[in-house]
Amino acid sequence: MIKTLTITQLVENTAVDPGLLGEHGNAFFIEADDYCLLFDTGQGLTLRHNAKQLDLPIKTIESIVLSHGHYDHMGGLEEALDMTGPVDLYVHPEALGSKFNQNGRNIGAPMTDATIIQSLTRQIIHTRKPTEIIKGIYVTGEIPRTHKIEETGGPFYIDQELNHHDSLIDDQALYIETYQGVIALLGCGHSGVINTLEYIHTLSSIRPIHAVIGGMHLLNASPERLAFTCDALQHFSIPYIAPNHCTGINAICNFKHHLPNSVHASNVGSRHHFCIEF
Repeated sequence: MIKTLTITQLVENTAVDPGLLGEHGNAFFIEADDYCLLFDTGQGLTLRHNAKQLDLPIKTIESIVLSHGHYDHMGGLEEALDMTGPVDLYVHPEALGSKFNQNGRNIGAPMTDATIIQSLTRQIIHTRKPTEIIKGIYVTGEIPRTHKIEETGGPFYIDQELNHHDSLIDDQALYIETYQGVIALLGCGHSGVINTLEYIHTLSSIRPIHAVIGGMHLLNASPERLAFTCDALQHFSIPYIAPNHCTGINAICNFKHHLPNSVHASNVGSRHHFCIEF
């Protein structure tokens, strides 16, 4: 179990402090006791700049975990590896496939050649199933889609002709077991934030879920889905919720209205601290 955890928002849509830059994307620098890792890489446009401005010890990173294969989460992989040197890479194999939006625009990662990626990393660990990084830090792998109201957040495809739907089976989350409870990190939450939290709840031996941080892809969610999500989060009684990136302003305002004491910001430079309480 992790005793001291600091999660720094390295890349996100918004930056409010001087010298930091925002971009559409997500990346977290995670310090878990003596182990450092990167969860997602953003597009790669602001990664190096923000890391320098925040004085983050990037060279201490031992692994990179990718939530899914979209450009705003995996696009900065080459830049990240140039900064870290060879590290372990945790990625679902489908994340390296072709990905398009409803307009036929390529939204996949710029670097998907497994041979090239292998040459830049120590090893590639495919994460179809739950995978332990170190004791206390885990990748969910594929997340069961129990609640059908939690669709992926829009129509996505694996071909430019839009003939084949992309269910984003590669979407996965990171969860960390601490003495305060489980800390769940989402890239975009395409599997659904409640589907994800319920799955983590079944995987982890630690109770309860103490925090959920990241993108929840509720930007275009219906009122029914927003109500379902709020009700479920209230049922979980999660004391620390930090929605960002693709969550959308309507959803965040909804959370703040119904869960006013739980919602926290997670802009570029935000630091989330969790540790043993004596």
